[in-house]
Amino acid sequence: MWITIICSVEMTAILFLYLLGFKKYNVFFKDNPYPFQMKWLLPSSFLIVDKLQLMERLPDLTAKVHHKLLTLYGRSFTTHGSKLFFAELISASIGCLLVVSLLSVLAGADGTLLTLGIVTAILVPVLMVRDLDTKIRKKQQHMILELPEVLNTIVLLVNAGETVNQAWIRCVQGRLNKEQTPLYKELAQAVYELEMNVSFAKVMEDFSKRCALHEVSLFTSTLLLNYKRGGSDFVMALQALSLELWQRRKSVSRTLGEEASSKLVFPMVLIFVVVMVIVAAPALLIMKQ
Repeated sequence: MWITIICSVEMTAILFLYLLGFKKYNVFFKDNPYPFQMKWLLPSSFLIVDKLQLMERLPDLTAKVHHKLLTLYGRSFTTHGSKLFFAELISASIGCLLVVSLLSVLAGADGTLLTLGIVTAILVPVLMVRDLDTKIRKKQQHMILELPEVLNTIVLLVNAGETVNQAWIRCVQGRLNKEQTPLYKELAQAVYELEMNVSFAKVMEDFSKRCALHEVSLFTSTLLLNYKRGGSDFVMALQALSLELWQRRKSVSRTLGEEASSKLVFPMVLIFVVVMVIVAAPALLIMKQ
């Protein structure tokens, strides 16, 4: 009985918070893009984060999340991104509690399920924060895989007589009708800044900060150091860097291959067990007869 009452109170409280949050933050949600999933609980969760001042009470976690979001989505998103992500964490916890509470009521007011829901509501936000690291690692690996190709294209265009600025612009324009990967999104932003007559040094510095990757920093540093020299020294420096970046790409490709192989271990073991059961079952049945 008491589990049914708890479930009813949860539903009523969340509905009340949703209405208050929607009324207060509706304009804010329309003006700020939201790349996460649980939008249906966002108004109530955002209200909880705002009223309880969770970001101010958890400064270490806030700084950690803000840095990860900055690396993953860029500076344009993190103005309100940390608070939105905190609201996402609260939404995930509330969603787990609601689902498990309803299942508990349907199962005849089973207290075990409710306890499991509370544990899940605590673990899910932790896993979501850790998932940011996985997304950042995949983004950086994707950039490392594409960077040598970009550098080779720039070297070829510079050898053909193009300036570095024009080579950069042509490199991006060739991808306009293709999928915009993380690296090419940042390259496109750099091209836009170049077309707005921002200095090349400033564009390279901002590009390196947005990518937040050692290989990209090495790439931009080499360009800036040899940009004013020009001639054969500039091309030789880029070719030497290209060889190094191709080695980094091989290393990342090898790592991805090893990860893919490790993911196949469990399906292979499962298939082996199934085959063993199929082969051994007739023999066991014959022995019993």
